Amino acid sequence: MLVTRIATALVLVPLAVLGILFLPTFAIAFVFAVLMLMGAWEWGAFVGLTRTPRLLFVLATAVAMACVAGLRSRATPVGIETVAIGLACLWWLAAVGWIVRFPDGWAETIGRPAITLVIGLVALVAPVAAVTYLHDSDTGAVLLVVFFFIVWAADTGAYMAGRTIGRHKLVPRVSPGKTREGAIGGIVAAIVFAGIGGWVLGYTGTRLAGFMVLGGWVAAISIVGDLGISMFKRHAGLKDSGTLFPGHGGVLDRLDSVLAAAPWFVAGLHCLPSQF
Repeated sequence: MLVTRIATALVLVPLAVLGILFLPTFAIAFVFAVLMLMGAWEWGAFVGLTRTPRLLFVLATAVAMACVAGLRSRATPVGIETVAIGLACLWWLAAVGWIVRFPDGWAETIGRPAITLVIGLVALVAPVAAVTYLHDSDTGAVLLVVFFFIVWAADTGAYMAGRTIGRHKLVPRVSPGKTREGAIGGIVAAIVFAGIGGWVLGYTGTRLAGFMVLGGWVAAISIVGDLGISMFKRHAGLKDSGTLFPGHGGVLDRLDSVLAAAPWFVAGLHCLPSQF
């Protein structure tokens, strides 16, 4: 299993980096939207949807993505992509409470099919808006690559720390394999990579320090994304969301961290201090 995971990562990571660096923004947005639509298909399994209802949910997600993409350039007091990203940020904060108390109160609230699907719509549309925003920004492709490396560093750091020194379970009722030591290791790794990424982006002084703090927060909220998807899978009795990536499972298994991290990374960038 570990060999398969490493082999898959060695193929996917270079392809992702090259694509981000050399493809135009609309192509990046399209590719990520396709991945999220595949995630929408997998999300339908969380509430046991059959083929036709799952296709309808995928279609609804595609329409929502198209609306955000089509209206993002219009001059409005509050942009639609800001609304989508803001709603996702709020959901992932609220998810912490559900993760900690799972499965208490789950079935009567967000475990209901309609609520689960609404959450899925928000959680899947916002990352596309966030990735599009990042790639289309002043520092563009490099900023998006830095973001993904921060998330990958958090994931790798958590895995290595958990395997070597992990002793205390983080949230055993949701994910028995995750440990507090692993979470700390992931956050530390993300802070280090955020420092390197900030230097590459030309950040100095308080802006670089703020960017490193943002890296730590991105790592923490990426863990929430991972646990949030695990929470839905556990309630549905699923081990993996799909089988697209050998050794990694489905789209939601591979990109669960990004679902939560991308909206919060965009939000955090607006809070960074000026560079001096």
